[in-house]
Amino acid sequence: MHEFAINAVTPSLPASTAAGLFTWRGGGIVLIGTHEDGRWVLARGWLRNDRLEHVRRWTFAQPIRFSGQVRRLVTEANGGAAHARDEGQRALAWAETASA
Repeated sequence: MHEFAINAVTPSLPASTAAGLFTWRGGGIVLIGTHEDGRWVLARGWLRNDRLEHVRRWTFAQPIRFSGQVRRLVTEANGGAAHARDEGQRALAWAETASA
């Protein structure tokens, strides 16, 4: 069983700091998104001390699919539909600018 952070919502890194990455952290997980070879890539890892475990990676041909996966994973981690919707919209905005 995974231990979850007490503060389930940690602000994402500013885009300038993240060097073109989409990032989100909360509920014991980290999401990292990139744009590679015309596809959007999303990785999720479970936080354990100072490392990520059980990392899983998805690739998407369309930004809307990328943002939908972000929304789903944030919902699972936090249980908050409104926050997940906002993060999904932020992911979509990021994906649209990352491919420009």
